[in-house]
Amino acid sequence: MGLPACGQNTPLPKAGAVVAALQGNHHFDRVLIVILENEDAKTVTDVPYMDSLAKSGVYLASYYGVAHPSYPNYLALVAGETFINSAKAVKDPVAHEAREFGDAQLLIDAPSLASRFDKGGVTWNAFAEDYPIVDSIPSRCDFRRKSGLYARKHMPFLSFKEFHDNPALCAHIRNLKWFRPDSLAAYTMIVPNMVHDGHDAPLTTAVAWLRGFLKPVVTNAELMQKTLVVVTFDESATSGREKVFGAKRANLIYTALLGGMVKSATASNEPFTHFSLLRLVEENFGLSPSLAPAGMNAIDGVWK
Repeated sequence: MGLPACGQNTPLPKAGAVVAALQGNHHFDRVLIVILENEDAKTVTDVPYMDSLAKSGVYLASYYGVAHPSYPNYLALVAGETFINSAKAVKDPVAHEAREFGDAQLLIDAPSLASRFDKGGVTWNAFAEDYPIVDSIPSRCDFRRKSGLYARKHMPFLSFKEFHDNPALCAHIRNLKWFRPDSLAAYTMIVPNMVHDGHDAPLTTAVAWLRGFLKPVVTNAELMQKTLVVVTFDESATSGREKVFGAKRANLIYTALLGGMVKSATASNEPFTHFSLLRLVEENFGLSPSLAPAGMNAIDGVWK
């Protein structure tokens, strides 16, 4: 199946939408996921703007990252695995350095959401701030580890072999300058640069950026009726390699859901992870087979 045009708010394919609707899992037409960096949940909720954001929708009070450091969490969001010590992954000669796993970029021979979207006819874009290729619709990918304030480890799709084998997929990896709230695809991932995501700057810097970025989205009542906005973090600030539920509050991260389809002023204490968010995307758009770990449930209990 050919790739859908980038950046266009085209209707979801009838088959996927019908399947999802019959299963009662189609809750939104579009999802916008913004990923910030390296903060404990309590630190974030202590910031007035972030607290007000959480209270305007559903706050997932028991949402966890799945690993440390950052990199495997991004991979989990788009492919359902961390790929730590995985036979499916090798060192990427274009972007590998002999450093910790978070900077040692991999070349992964496994499917990601990209191939699921292609197969299902679901429109999608992944925007990275300061991504080196500035064409509106790129014809190639930049697989380098880093360029200025942009870091490839925060753009998880580029770790997958399918992007080397099928350069047409590169049309969906775009510089953030081309983001337009009025032409959202069905799935949009937003990756700020290393300053605006809070990795190389204080949380206050990330919050100021987020406020400015979200304003034209969340103030558009018509857009928000059918758009789910997810604000999350990759991992907590706590270092180490705890199991997700191995210690109380280990890798607990801030995650808020906004949109006309979710409850307001609500906190959910159900345990969720990045795998749960992946599963939600799959179920909502009728994507199969699932990339998430077997038995993983989607985020639920948050809908009006």
